[in-house]
Amino acid sequence: MNNNFICEEIMTLKQVKRKRNNKDIPEKIVSSFDLAHWMSKVIGTECREHLIVVCLNTKNQINCYSTVSVGSLNQSIAHPRDVMQRALLSNAARIAILHNHPSGNPTPSTNDDAFTERMKKVCDLIGIDLLDHIIVTDNNTYYSYREESRLV
Repeated sequence: MNNNFICEEIMTLKQVKRKRNNKDIPEKIVSSFDLAHWMSKVIGTECREHLIVVCLNTKNQINCYSTVSVGSLNQSIAHPRDVMQRALLSNAARIAILHNHPSGNPTPSTNDDAFTERMKKVCDLIGIDLLDHIIVTDNNTYYSYREESRLV
């Protein structure tokens, strides 16, 4: 094996901005309520759990939002690296995580609590603010970790 191997650039990443073509996407996020109301329309009626990450710039304008995971009736399995990949690639200053509960009950499970704690630690380590983790339903009810003072 040759020890004089020179590592060359393998990949180049570039953020490409496109014009907003969907008028249903808010220009700016100002509250957990607004975010929950919007996402309730997007994933609230789904029959399986969907985990979404919303990536924001420093002015709380949406850079992108992406479905990270589609799960089963009562769980969605996602790894923090899958969430952070989207945040890093979109040059996010902060993120919000949302998922739906097809049961119609927005109360978080112990798995939801553990995932939120883990995401908070990862975000703190990387330097991206975790604004909220919100659970939405089909009847416009929601649970916000930020509003319940469980995300500080």
